Amino acid sequence: MAKVRFGPAGLPVFPFEGGTPEAMAYLRDEGLDAMEVEFVRGVKMRADTAGRAGSEAERNGISLSCHAPYWINCAAKEPAKLKNTVRNLMETARAADALGAKVVVFHPAYYLGRPGGEVMEITLRTLREVEERMAQEGIRGVVLGPETGGKTTQLGGLEETIELASALSRAQPVVDFAHLHARGNGWIKGKAQYAEIFEKLEKGLGRKAVESFHSHFSEIEFGEYGERNHAALGSLPKHSPDFRPLAEVLVENGYSGTVVCETPMLDMDSRKMRRIYEEAGKRA
Repeated sequence: MAKVRFGPAGLPVFPFEGGTPEAMAYLRDEGLDAMEVEFVRGVKMRADTAGRAGSEAERNGISLSCHAPYWINCAAKEPAKLKNTVRNLMETARAADALGAKVVVFHPAYYLGRPGGEVMEITLRTLREVEERMAQEGIRGVVLGPETGGKTTQLGGLEETIELASALSRAQPVVDFAHLHARGNGWIKGKAQYAEIFEKLEKGLGRKAVESFHSHFSEIEFGEYGERNHAALGSLPKHSPDFRPLAEVLVENGYSGTVVCETPMLDMDSRKMRRIYEEAGKRA
């Protein structure tokens, strides 16, 4: 069976005590092998802490990614906000490089009443500047990860994130299944929609996009304009969206990559997802 990694978006929940370096052995002992380091409220990790965390991750077989600050907007109307977006992405890329993390996850942009094509053009211009600065600083092992957005006001449809990754030289889409579900007003009904997502990834970016995909998963509450709250597995009446058909699609098609858990239960729900995935493998 192909390799799919599972882990939390952030530190494990209680009874874990410690910081990012200490989390690596804890996750390994839980049977997990991935973690997203959260810089959503700013990059505040010291260089020595990042170095220790990276060493512990390598020693314990944990694949790392990083989430950049929430307030990034690659198509902001104000020049000062665009400058801050570049700064925040670069700070996250430097931290990811120190950690040995592979992907910098971020929410690309907001439409702010403008046509999608115009917002896409500005976003690409901003991200190309980030790519150039990463190259100038010798940051080689990190790629940009534009994430599918959960609100209809965001640049972040599946096709848009594929277009971003295709147009950039060092990027891959980050598929947040809950966000696509909420953005589409409950679009994911079962295996057909999950399969469609991967088919579009492969068609737009080649086989590599489904052999090393990066994703987020949770159940989600949503309304007219998209996401409201991420929810724990099994906490919503209709399992919205349901992880089981996704596990079956991953197994049946031999897809490889990473599933980062964004439910409030983090590592606990990561373990549940791994069990569901392994059970699907046994049935295949």
